[in-house]
Amino acid sequence: MRKSEQQSGSSILATECGAFLDGTLAEYWDERGVDVPIWAWTNLLAHGSEELISESITGPARPRRAARNWRIARSYLAQRMMELSDARCTLSDLQWNVLIPLELEMADRPELERMTPTQWVEIVDRAIRNEHSALEQ
Repeated sequence: MRKSEQQSGSSILATECGAFLDGTLAEYWDERGVDVPIWAWTNLLAHGSEELISESITGPARPRRAARNWRIARSYLAQRMMELSDARCTLSDLQWNVLIPLELEMADRPELERMTPTQWVEIVDRAIRNEHSALEQ
């Protein structure tokens, strides 16, 4: 890497923070060859815009092999979120009430790093469905 292409530590931190806040942290780390922790696959669902979440349903053209199953799992959950979002339970409701707290809980529980994509889908999908059901009553 040329010196002009190198980022300072503070610049990397700022870039990672921006990726976290806009829901693209898993992609940011994956593109750099970093092992993406399980909680970070929830990041797009918790913080992404409706447009980004919708785009994730079809997935990238050539994801890295290591992340393929996680992207497929997240695509399924993105589809579920879009299906369940309506006037009584908006995307923002799901994000604030379910996905942001779930993302933070997962980040705080290192034992979850052994979870498979299927197990992760079951946990996140159950949480989304429970919130949707509660708001519809």
